[in-house]
Amino acid sequence: MVEKKSKPKPITQKRLMNIALHYLGRYESSVANLRQVLLRRIAKAKSKGIEISPQSDQWIESVIKQVRDLGYVNDERFARSVVEKYRQSGKSERYIRLKLTQAGINRDIQDGVFQSDDSVFFENSDLEAACRLVKKRKLGAFRSVEDRKNYYKKDLAVLARAGFSFEIAVQALNVEGKRADDEDRL
Repeated sequence: MVEKKSKPKPITQKRLMNIALHYLGRYESSVANLRQVLLRRIAKAKSKGIEISPQSDQWIESVIKQVRDLGYVNDERFARSVVEKYRQSGKSERYIRLKLTQAGINRDIQDGVFQSDDSVFFENSDLEAACRLVKKRKLGAFRSVEDRKNYYKKDLAVLARAGFSFEIAVQALNVEGKRADDEDRL
């Protein structure tokens, strides 16, 4: 049996709103990211031969304003969730700021999130994140005693590529070394 392809739906402001709501129902997003999602959908429609209204850019801005007013899109909330997610996985502040910049979060919001007094953000957050990465990747003290010295430079390189400074990398490898030695004695 031959499947009939349905005719592509025209792009209207209501359609863009439905696309935005569907996307936001599944993912947390920044304003800039949502704008890119809508622009990609318009480009996809153009590639299928659908005629696009010259007002489509105005429609996108109108949709973004509406979802912001409804509270569905909030750059600060998005930034907090990204920071929390990446901190939990052992990423450096430098790496997280890069991801936030790519998502269109401005520097003021980034600074506000990193200087927050929330319990998620603590003073030695880069050191804590580096320690999580050391434990997760089984670097430093989590290697066998024979391999620790042989792989020390490689472990430093792993932490450097993850965006940690040399000082933080050295501290993380040494802090984890003390914790692992303490656990072995128990």
